[in-house]
Amino acid sequence: MDTNTCCSCPETLAMASVPKQNWCEPYDYKTALMEGTIFPCLNLPFFKAETGDSTLNTATISANSEENERERMMTELSTISFAINDLTLYLDTHPKCQNGLSLLKELLKKRLELLADFADKFYPLTQISMITGDKDAECYGWGEGPAPWEGGLI
Repeated sequence: MDTNTCCSCPETLAMASVPKQNWCEPYDYKTALMEGTIFPCLNLPFFKAETGDSTLNTATISANSEENERERMMTELSTISFAINDLTLYLDTHPKCQNGLSLLKELLKKRLELLADFADKFYPLTQISMITGDKDAECYGWGEGPAPWEGGLI
């Protein structure tokens, strides 16, 4: 056996131990997006920056009120979507957690409402929001609104 390509030593070099996460009261969703998790109990120091040093810019700067409203709604959608994604990771390992399931249902409902409101005011962002938004649309409206490179996802 070639010792340069395969280790044959019997020693164990490392063993990992990952404690099971317990439910903790989530951050508000804006804070969760800035911290990278909805769970404060998972926000452990690892080269941790000082509190308040986030580079996430959630302020609107445009003079155009429609653009400000669109950006505000997109930010709200992003924070809710992030919370849903983080919560589903928790539920993968805690499928019977009633706190998690209840919050997931609440967030999914909120996201559908936000998608419908956004589609009604501006343009559809997903296939589902094509139906929940402008119910009187007479044509396929996926092409409505600016493309991302035209400022559509500000």
